[in-house]
Amino acid sequence: MASMEQKSKVLVIGALGYIGKYIAIASVKLGHPTLVLLPSFRSADPVENEIIESFEKQGVTLFKGDIYNHSRLVKAIHAVDVVISADGGDQTRTIAAIKERFILVGVPIDVDMTHAALQPAEMKLQRWREIRRFVEQSGVPYTFVVNHILAGRFFGRSNSQQFRLSLPLKIPLCGTGNTKVAVSVEKDVGMYTILAAHDSRTWNKTLYIRPPGNVISLDELVSLWESKTGRSVSSHKRNYLSERDLLQRYQEAQPEKKNELALLHSAFIRGDQTNFQIDLSVGVEASQLYPRVNYTTMNEYLNRFL
Repeated sequence: MASMEQKSKVLVIGALGYIGKYIAIASVKLGHPTLVLLPSFRSADPVENEIIESFEKQGVTLFKGDIYNHSRLVKAIHAVDVVISADGGDQTRTIAAIKERFILVGVPIDVDMTHAALQPAEMKLQRWREIRRFVEQSGVPYTFVVNHILAGRFFGRSNSQQFRLSLPLKIPLCGTGNTKVAVSVEKDVGMYTILAAHDSRTWNKTLYIRPPGNVISLDELVSLWESKTGRSVSSHKRNYLSERDLLQRYQEAQPEKKNELALLHSAFIRGDQTNFQIDLSVGVEASQLYPRVNYTTMNEYLNRFL
């Protein structure tokens, strides 16, 4: 591991993915020489090209390769001190090549604290559990990052002003609407991940991004929005979706939609994100570990829809 005076080098795998780009940018902003593993320096996807160009402008080093090209993967890993994977693919190839430090990010719940979820989500969670066991047995110091619900995905990214103004009221209130979930803002996930990557207090532990200002129920979220807009929606007019109706939608859904509905059921009906206390022997909460980070609260985040 690099000394404190010499910033350690970071490799981000999955940097073109939804959360990966925030991690790469946070790494550069915190002064770490940062590499991203890319299959190509130009993409047929214009959005990916914009991300790549932003990496270049901010000083990120582009490294050509992918997790299936073993020689390139090993070369990239050996060039850095810390490997952060935000890639949902086969992690075992990556882990087998790492010698110093590994961070696994991009999981919305603690898979070891969540069981018997609806399929196909449970199958996916079981695969993540297997990856965790593989990491633990590798002997490499690791941190599992649980980012919970990502705000940008949850609220959508519509540029329509009319849509934005009514957006929080369009979110269906699953179950009673009182179940607490944890919402993370993407740039904060990036910042917390990089800080944890270079902090021995997180070694061989799970980092939960669960700041108190963002542990909130959907009913509370709507009430918060009402207080900002001065528009009140009576409880009987709120858009509730009962567990029975959610399960009915799940049964009728196409396979690709079932996973999303299963995760909604896990978070908003069962409360799998917040129904347990963090075991401090194996886990830490990000905002408690880094109190100087001014994370974005849901109260602040909703202002962008005004």
